[in-house]
Amino acid sequence: MPLILDGKIVRDLKKTELAKQVETLRARGIVPTLAIVQVGDVPESNTYIAQKKKFGEEIGAVVRHIRIGAERATSEIVDEIGALNTESSIHGIIVQLPLPASVDRQAILDAVASAKDVDGLGAESVQRLKAGEKGFVPATARGVVSLLRHYGIAVAGKRVTMVGHSVLVGQPLTLILRSQGAIVTVCDIETKDLAAHTKAADIVIVAVGQRHLIGPNHLSSGQTVVDIGINVGSDKKLFGDVDFEAVKGQVAAISPVPGGVGPLTMSCLFENLLDAIL
Repeated sequence: MPLILDGKIVRDLKKTELAKQVETLRARGIVPTLAIVQVGDVPESNTYIAQKKKFGEEIGAVVRHIRIGAERATSEIVDEIGALNTESSIHGIIVQLPLPASVDRQAILDAVASAKDVDGLGAESVQRLKAGEKGFVPATARGVVSLLRHYGIAVAGKRVTMVGHSVLVGQPLTLILRSQGAIVTVCDIETKDLAAHTKAADIVIVAVGQRHLIGPNHLSSGQTVVDIGINVGSDKKLFGDVDFEAVKGQVAAISPVPGGVGPLTMSCLFENLLDAIL
Protein backbone atom coordinates (compact mmCIF):
# COMPACT_ATOMS: atom_id res chain seq x y z
CA MET A 1 0.00 0.00 0.00
CA PRO A 2 1.17 3.54 -0.70
CA LEU A 3 1.47 6.30 1.84
CA ILE A 4 -2.02 7.80 2.13
CA LEU A 5 -1.88 11.59 2.25
CA ASP A 6 -4.68 12.08 4.76
CA GLY A 7 -5.86 15.67 4.80
CA LYS A 8 -8.14 15.12 7.80
CA ILE A 9 -5.13 14.54 10.04
CA VAL A 10 -3.45 17.73 8.87
CA ARG A 11 -6.71 19.70 9.10
CA ASP A 12 -7.25 18.66 12.72
CA LEU A 13 -3.73 19.72 13.65
CA LYS A 14 -4.31 23.06 11.96
CA LYS A 15 -7.68 23.48 13.66
CA THR A 16 -6.09 23.08 17.08
CA GLU A 17 -3.43 25.67 16.27
CA LEU A 18 -5.98 28.07 14.78
CA ALA A 19 -8.14 27.84 17.92
CA LYS A 20 -5.12 28.77 20.06
CA GLN A 21 -4.33 31.75 17.84
CA VAL A 22 -7.93 32.94 17.91
CA GLU A 23 -7.99 32.65 21.71
CA THR A 24 -4.88 34.82 21.89
CA LEU A 25 -6.40 37.40 19.56
CA ARG A 26 -9.65 37.48 21.51
CA ALA A 27 -7.66 38.12 24.69
CA ARG A 28 -6.37 41.23 22.93
CA GLY A 29 -9.89 42.29 22.02
CA ILE A 30 -9.69 41.15 18.40
CA VAL A 31 -12.44 38.83 17.16
CA PRO A 32 -11.39 37.32 13.80
CA THR A 33 -14.29 37.92 11.44
CA LEU A 34 -14.89 36.58 7.93
CA ALA A 35 -17.57 38.03 5.67
CA ILE A 36 -19.03 35.71 3.02
CA VAL A 37 -20.84 37.47 0.19
CA GLN A 38 -23.37 35.23 -1.55
CA VAL A 39 -25.15 36.41 -4.68
CA GLY A 40 -28.21 34.33 -5.47
CA ASP A 41 -29.22 31.09 -3.80
CA VAL A 42 -27.35 28.03 -5.12
CA PRO A 43 -28.02 25.01 -2.84
CA GLU A 44 -24.43 23.79 -3.02
CA SER A 45 -23.20 27.23 -2.00
CA ASN A 46 -25.50 27.17 1.02
CA THR A 47 -23.91 23.87 2.06
CA TYR A 48 -20.37 25.20 1.70
CA ILE A 49 -21.21 28.36 3.62
CA ALA A 50 -22.73 26.32 6.44
CA GLN A 51 -19.50 24.32 6.64
CA LYS A 52 -17.45 27.53 6.86
CA LYS A 53 -19.70 28.86 9.60
CA LYS A 54 -19.30 25.61 11.54
CA PHE A 55 -15.51 25.60 11.20
CA GLY A 56 -15.32 29.26 12.22
CA GLU A 57 -17.45 28.58 15.29
CA GLU A 58 -15.25 25.64 16.27
CA ILE A 59 -12.12 27.78 16.33
CA GLY A 60 -13.79 30.85 17.85
CA ALA A 61 -13.96 33.01 14.73
CA VAL A 62 -17.06 34.85 13.51
CA VAL A 63 -18.51 34.28 10.03
CA ARG A 64 -20.94 36.88 8.68
CA HIS A 65 -23.14 35.74 5.81
CA ILE A 66 -24.21 38.57 3.49
CA ARG A 67 -26.95 37.56 1.06
CA ILE A 68 -27.49 39.57 -2.13
CA GLY A 69 -30.27 38.88 -4.60
CA ALA A 70 -29.35 37.40 -7.98
CA GLU A 71 -31.20 40.24 -9.70
CA ARG A 72 -28.80 42.87 -8.37
CA ALA A 73 -26.49 44.64 -10.83
CA THR A 74 -22.71 44.26 -10.74
CA SER A 75 -22.29 47.89 -9.67
CA GLU A 76 -24.61 47.39 -6.69
CA ILE A 77 -22.73 44.29 -5.55
CA VAL A 78 -19.42 46.11 -5.92
CA ASP A 79 -20.78 48.93 -3.74
CA GLU A 80 -21.85 46.47 -1.03
CA ILE A 81 -18.41 44.89 -1.01
CA GLY A 82 -16.88 48.36 -0.87
CA ALA A 83 -18.84 49.05 2.31
CA LEU A 84 -17.53 45.80 3.84
CA ASN A 85 -13.98 46.85 2.95
CA THR A 86 -14.34 49.87 5.23
CA GLU A 87 -15.59 47.94 8.26
CA SER A 88 -12.66 47.58 10.64
CA SER A 89 -14.33 44.67 12.44
CA ILE A 90 -14.20 42.57 9.25
CA HIS A 91 -10.76 41.09 8.59
CA GLY A 92 -11.44 38.94 5.53
CA ILE A 93 -13.98 38.88 2.72
CA ILE A 94 -14.77 36.12 0.26
CA VAL A 95 -17.24 36.00 -2.60
CA GLN A 96 -18.97 32.63 -2.69
CA LEU A 97 -18.72 31.08 -6.14
CA PRO A 98 -20.37 30.45 -8.51
CA LEU A 99 -21.88 33.84 -9.28
CA PRO A 100 -24.93 34.36 -11.52
CA ALA A 101 -24.08 34.57 -15.22
CA SER A 102 -25.70 38.01 -15.33
CA VAL A 103 -22.92 39.70 -13.33
CA ASP A 104 -19.26 40.51 -14.03
CA ARG A 105 -17.43 37.85 -12.01
CA GLN A 106 -13.98 39.41 -12.11
CA ALA A 107 -15.23 42.92 -11.32
CA ILE A 108 -16.89 41.56 -8.19
CA LEU A 109 -13.80 39.59 -7.12
CA ASP A 110 -11.64 42.66 -7.75
CA ALA A 111 -13.92 44.76 -5.52
CA VAL A 112 -12.57 43.00 -2.43
CA ALA A 113 -9.75 45.05 -0.90
CA SER A 114 -6.44 43.22 -1.33
CA ALA A 115 -5.78 43.39 2.43
CA LYS A 116 -9.01 41.41 3.00
CA ASP A 117 -8.93 39.16 -0.10
CA VAL A 118 -8.47 35.93 1.84
CA ASP A 119 -9.56 33.86 -1.19
CA GLY A 120 -6.69 35.37 -3.19
CA LEU A 121 -8.82 35.71 -6.33
CA GLY A 122 -8.71 39.46 -6.94
CA ALA A 123 -6.45 40.76 -9.72
CA GLU A 124 -4.11 42.47 -7.26
CA SER A 125 -3.68 39.28 -5.21
CA VAL A 126 -3.00 37.25 -8.35
CA GLN A 127 -0.43 39.79 -9.52
CA ARG A 128 1.34 39.72 -6.16
CA LEU A 129 1.58 35.94 -6.34
CA LYS A 130 3.00 36.12 -9.86
CA ALA A 131 5.55 38.69 -8.71
CA GLY A 132 6.58 36.55 -5.76
CA GLU A 133 5.34 39.17 -3.31
CA LYS A 134 3.56 38.55 -0.02
CA GLY A 135 -0.17 38.02 -0.45
CA PHE A 136 -2.99 35.54 -0.05
CA VAL A 137 -2.76 32.13 -1.69
CA PRO A 138 -6.09 30.50 -2.65
CA ALA A 139 -7.02 28.01 0.04
CA THR A 140 -6.94 24.83 -2.07
CA ALA A 141 -3.49 25.61 -3.44
CA ARG A 142 -2.26 26.38 0.07
CA GLY A 143 -3.78 23.09 1.19
CA VAL A 144 -1.76 21.08 -1.34
CA VAL A 145 1.46 22.70 -0.18
CA SER A 146 0.54 22.02 3.46
CA LEU A 147 -0.27 18.38 2.72
CA LEU A 148 3.05 17.74 0.98
CA ARG A 149 4.97 19.54 3.72
CA HIS A 150 3.28 17.58 6.50
CA TYR A 151 4.26 14.26 4.92
CA GLY A 152 7.82 15.40 4.26
CA ILE A 153 7.51 15.38 0.47
CA ALA A 154 10.00 17.95 -0.81
CA VAL A 155 9.34 19.74 -4.09
CA ALA A 156 12.65 21.52 -4.66
CA GLY A 157 14.35 20.07 -7.74
CA LYS A 158 11.45 17.66 -8.35
CA ARG A 159 9.60 17.29 -11.65
CA VAL A 160 5.96 18.15 -11.09
CA THR A 161 3.24 17.68 -13.69
CA MET A 162 0.23 19.91 -12.99
CA VAL A 163 -2.85 18.63 -14.83
CA GLY A 164 -5.34 21.50 -14.95
CA HIS A 165 -4.64 25.21 -15.01
CA SER A 166 -7.63 26.88 -13.36
CA VAL A 167 -7.45 30.26 -11.65
CA LEU A 168 -8.59 28.65 -8.41
CA VAL A 169 -6.04 25.85 -8.21
CA GLY A 170 -3.73 25.11 -11.12
CA GLN A 171 -2.37 28.58 -11.77
CA PRO A 172 -1.59 29.62 -8.18
CA LEU A 173 -0.23 26.18 -7.31
CA THR A 174 2.10 26.26 -10.31
CA LEU A 175 3.47 29.64 -9.22
CA ILE A 176 3.98 28.49 -5.63
CA LEU A 177 5.72 25.24 -6.56
CA ARG A 178 8.03 27.02 -9.00
CA SER A 179 8.91 29.55 -6.30
CA GLN A 180 9.89 26.58 -4.10
CA GLY A 181 12.25 25.21 -6.74
CA ALA A 182 10.05 22.64 -8.46
CA ILE A 183 10.28 22.05 -12.21
CA VAL A 184 6.63 22.30 -13.21
CA THR A 185 5.05 21.14 -16.46
CA VAL A 186 1.48 22.33 -16.96
CA CYS A 187 -1.00 20.21 -18.91
CA ASP A 188 -4.49 21.19 -20.02
CA ILE A 189 -7.14 20.15 -22.52
CA GLU A 190 -4.83 21.06 -25.41
CA THR A 191 -1.96 18.84 -24.22
CA LYS A 192 -0.97 16.05 -26.58
CA ASP A 193 -0.01 12.69 -25.03
CA LEU A 194 -0.88 13.51 -21.42
CA ALA A 195 0.50 10.17 -20.24
CA ALA A 196 4.00 11.02 -21.45
CA HIS A 197 4.04 14.09 -19.19
CA THR A 198 2.51 12.43 -16.14
CA LYS A 199 4.74 9.35 -16.35
CA ALA A 200 7.88 11.50 -16.41
CA ALA A 201 7.04 13.35 -13.19
CA ASP A 202 8.09 12.79 -9.59
CA ILE A 203 4.87 14.40 -8.40
CA VAL A 204 1.57 14.43 -10.32
CA ILE A 205 -1.14 16.88 -9.27
CA VAL A 206 -4.55 16.64 -10.90
CA ALA A 207 -7.30 19.28 -10.72
CA VAL A 208 -9.59 18.92 -13.72
CA GLY A 209 -12.98 17.66 -12.56
CA GLN A 210 -13.12 14.58 -14.78
CA ARG A 211 -13.76 11.30 -13.00
CA HIS A 212 -10.90 8.81 -13.24
CA LEU A 213 -9.06 10.78 -15.91
CA ILE A 214 -5.78 9.39 -14.60
CA GLY A 215 -5.30 5.63 -14.52
CA PRO A 216 -2.41 3.13 -14.37
CA ASN A 217 -1.30 3.95 -17.92
CA HIS A 218 -0.64 7.54 -16.89
CA LEU A 219 1.65 6.79 -13.95
CA SER A 220 5.01 5.28 -13.05
CA SER A 221 6.10 3.47 -9.91
CA GLY A 222 7.33 5.51 -6.97
CA GLN A 223 5.42 8.69 -7.76
CA THR A 224 3.49 10.99 -5.43
CA VAL A 225 -0.04 11.71 -6.68
CA VAL A 226 -2.22 14.54 -5.37
CA ASP A 227 -5.84 14.34 -6.52
CA ILE A 228 -7.81 17.59 -6.17
CA GLY A 229 -10.70 16.61 -8.42
CA ILE A 230 -14.18 16.16 -6.97
CA ASN A 231 -16.78 14.39 -9.07
CA VAL A 232 -20.22 13.36 -7.81
CA GLY A 233 -21.61 10.00 -8.91
CA SER A 234 -25.28 9.19 -9.45
CA ASP A 235 -25.46 7.79 -5.91
CA LYS A 236 -23.92 11.03 -4.53
CA LYS A 237 -20.63 9.21 -3.89
CA LEU A 238 -17.51 11.31 -4.50
CA PHE A 239 -14.80 10.31 -6.95
CA GLY A 240 -11.47 11.90 -7.80
CA ASP A 241 -9.78 12.65 -11.10
CA VAL A 242 -7.48 9.69 -10.35
CA ASP A 243 -8.67 6.08 -10.34
CA PHE A 244 -7.50 5.46 -6.77
CA GLU A 245 -8.23 1.74 -6.60
CA ALA A 246 -6.53 1.06 -9.93
CA VAL A 247 -3.30 2.97 -9.18
CA LYS A 248 -2.80 2.62 -5.42
CA GLY A 249 -0.54 -0.42 -5.81
CA GLN A 250 1.63 1.43 -8.30
CA VAL A 251 2.49 4.75 -6.62
CA ALA A 252 4.47 5.66 -3.51
CA ALA A 253 2.01 8.18 -2.07
CA ILE A 254 -1.48 9.34 -2.99
CA SER A 255 -4.23 11.58 -1.63
CA PRO A 256 -7.72 10.03 -1.51
CA VAL A 257 -11.02 11.59 -2.59
CA PRO A 258 -12.73 12.36 -0.33
CA GLY A 259 -10.38 12.99 2.58
CA GLY A 260 -7.25 14.30 0.88
CA VAL A 261 -6.92 17.94 -0.10
CA GLY A 262 -10.60 18.76 0.49
CA PRO A 263 -10.50 18.95 4.30
CA LEU A 264 -7.54 21.34 4.14
CA THR A 265 -9.31 23.92 2.00
CA MET A 266 -11.37 25.04 5.00
CA SER A 267 -8.48 25.26 7.47
CA CYS A 268 -6.30 27.09 4.97
CA LEU A 269 -9.05 29.67 4.36
CA PHE A 270 -9.04 30.48 8.07
CA GLU A 271 -5.24 30.52 8.11
CA ASN A 272 -5.53 33.24 5.47
CA LEU A 273 -8.02 35.06 7.69
CA LEU A 274 -5.60 35.10 10.62
CA ASP A 275 -2.78 36.15 8.30
CA ALA A 276 -4.90 39.19 7.46
CA ILE A 277 -4.79 40.15 11.14
CA LEU A 278 -1.32 39.11 12.26
